[in-house]
Amino acid sequence: MQKKKVKIFIVDDHPLMREGIKNILIKNSTYTVIGEAENGEEALNGINKLRPDIVFMDIGMPNMNGLEAAKRITKEFPETKIIMLSMHSEQHHVMDALKAGAMGYVLKGSDSSEVLESVEKIMDNKRYISPAIEDQVFNNLVKVAQKEQVTEPFDSLTSREKEILKLLALGVKNEDIANKLFISSHTVKSHRTNIMKKLDIHDLSGLTRIALQKELIET
Repeated sequence: MQKKKVKIFIVDDHPLMREGIKNILIKNSTYTVIGEAENGEEALNGINKLRPDIVFMDIGMPNMNGLEAAKRITKEFPETKIIMLSMHSEQHHVMDALKAGAMGYVLKGSDSSEVLESVEKIMDNKRYISPAIEDQVFNNLVKVAQKEQVTEPFDSLTSREKEILKLLALGVKNEDIANKLFISSHTVKSHRTNIMKKLDIHDLSGLTRIALQKELIET
């Protein structure tokens, strides 16, 4: 049984780039290039008529750029998958492309094997990013995720701050806390200020409520 051909549409404002991608794709007998366009507007018209499986989309083009076109294609033709073509390796360009709906991001000038592999991956419903920037993008995403990870304010308190919070909630005065912990009253006041700042609580009753909730003290 003959394998169904993957229909591909190429969008780039440079004819030589379109021809180069086309020449790479036709090396695989299961891929067929059914149409081309030089900007986003032409692409939308062509995709509407031809309904390709995959679109290779340049980012920077006149009239309608690749990001805007990708958003439209994702919304109007969800069955069509997008592989973005770009000379930009910076993370924000990759993220913009993925947010616009692209499933792949291939750097211009990549080896022909990368272009062919990107189609194979995307047709298997997997994402593809050029290996030259894949690690960089992944590492940056991890950093962003770690930075944006929401932690409970109480968990940001140090063990000493939790100890002082408990004593404050029990009604122990600053001077007595200082004597008990063998620190100065000034240090106790500094810890108290930091505790209130971290918890965004600015009165003793609020601190007592938190201490009760976290079972530092009992009712």
